[in-house]
Amino acid sequence: MRNKYFFFLIVFSFVISFSCNNSNTKSDNNERTDSELMQSDPMAAFNILNEQIKEEPKNAQLYNQRANFFLLAGQANSALADVNMALQLDSLNANIWVTLADVYFEKERFVDSREVLKKSLEIDPNNTSALLKLARLYLIYREYNISMAYLDRALYEDPILVDAFHLKAVIMIEQGDTTAAILSYQKAVDINPEFYDAWIGLGILYSAKGNPLAEQYYINAVNIDTNNTHAIYILALYYQQNNQLGLAEEKYRTIIRKEVNENAWYNLGYINLVYRENYNEAISCFQKALNINPDYNDALFNLALSLEMSGDKEDARLIYLELLKKVPNHTAALEQINNLNN
Repeated sequence: MRNKYFFFLIVFSFVISFSCNNSNTKSDNNERTDSELMQSDPMAAFNILNEQIKEEPKNAQLYNQRANFFLLAGQANSALADVNMALQLDSLNANIWVTLADVYFEKERFVDSREVLKKSLEIDPNNTSALLKLARLYLIYREYNISMAYLDRALYEDPILVDAFHLKAVIMIEQGDTTAAILSYQKAVDINPEFYDAWIGLGILYSAKGNPLAEQYYINAVNIDTNNTHAIYILALYYQQNNQLGLAEEKYRTIIRKEVNENAWYNLGYINLVYRENYNEAISCFQKALNINPDYNDALFNLALSLEMSGDKEDARLIYLELLKKVPNHTAALEQINNLNN
């Protein structure tokens, strides 16, 4: 049987957040960022921006802001049109070139994204947003030394840039230096105690070392936002892997109260099947996982196994056959069918 924990070993944010807010160490403190505009009422903010563009059609920054709105909405082509207009109006604004790099990244034109970021640094060598995004790109290609050099430059400009410490930790992990990664994550949370990714990273690294401090680091991540089911799920997995089954079940049920989540039901089923040997409860949990996601093949297999273990071999056989129609070479299901036939 396969234990599918769905453990998010390290879900780093460098791809997801690549198109986030472009910062410049020399930017006007009164300028509203795109993320601020998107808060509370994004559509109203977008409409206001459109009106501003009508009133100031030669304002490059307004087109740049709208390009970032389009990026956040997943409309890369519209973003590209706006950023090109912005560059026609002001080709010496480094942040506009950074936005163009974001657009190219969204369109998976990674080489173009890299070259445009380098262009932005020709205009403003101290642009920390461009430095960070170049570091991310080189990290994707596992050019660790180049990535680290850009991070060092970014930290020289801004010594409390937590994203840079986060990326340094990622590089250290990929190079096998978990001690240095821990130090980098600790610097990040010292600077910003609400830096979620760093607490999760620390939890994962300490858990791998068997250090019980991992639990507190995961709890710190949960406490940043108690509605963050991703954090609760990782904490539940930690409890499950350390045989603290009651705590694990409590956290999975907390998730279920907050959202529809087939993985939480699956893991509750697994605990009841493997550890508790409560087959009826396991059957119920796997069925609920399948009600949410009928293509959840691991849940289907373990539902069949739970039925078999409960003594309902005929229903188990039917479920195994159903799974084999979907996955003809499912080794475990074939073995169980053979066992039932012998």
